[in-house]
Amino acid sequence: MTTGVLGTCLTLTGCGGGQTGENASAPAEDTQAAKDAQPPAGFKTVGGEANGVTVAVPESWTALDLTKDDLDQGLAQSGLSGGALRQAKRGLESLVSSKALWASDPASAAQSPDKFATNLNGFCQPSAGETTEQLISSAKSQLGRLDATIDEAAEVPVEAGQAVRVTYTFTSKDVKVRGTQYYVPAGGRTCLVTLSTDQKDKQQLFDQIGKTVRPV
Repeated sequence: MTTGVLGTCLTLTGCGGGQTGENASAPAEDTQAAKDAQPPAGFKTVGGEANGVTVAVPESWTALDLTKDDLDQGLAQSGLSGGALRQAKRGLESLVSSKALWASDPASAAQSPDKFATNLNGFCQPSAGETTEQLISSAKSQLGRLDATIDEAAEVPVEAGQAVRVTYTFTSKDVKVRGTQYYVPAGGRTCLVTLSTDQKDKQQLFDQIGKTVRPV
């Protein structure tokens, strides 16, 4: 069994950074724009000001706001069980201090022979205005700790402006995990959304979700 939150700790500075200090504040116009944004048909918006970021996911996905939601109740709807459920809980507990959001596709765990639930996690952390090249370098360094293979790393347009998109694969407990990360800079912060799956046909969905990432 493997967990649906592999990739949780892939950040610029490691887990537990969270939002701190004056740089954690987003301009009022950006916050309002995120509130006014409408998700694509068949999607719903998760996250908010408490998390510092919003993103649209399919309506069938289960979502958790780690600033307020009950972890046990949320995971009960995730599609995970046994060791995978316990590992997911441990991983998510490490994200509470980062005021993260998490979402998972319950049906995907049943479809996966490894009981891996396709999922995402997202949060924001202070940054020093890194360039695209610096963000890519940091992402590669973090992923290198997993012996991950980087497939693509480049700047891409998203609804909120420009983002760095990194796609990669790595193996954990004989499971090939396929990941996509979106780094979205905003007003002294970088918001990071990590999407993970063990299935081959999720990249188009991940890119559709990634385009909706909005700092708030």
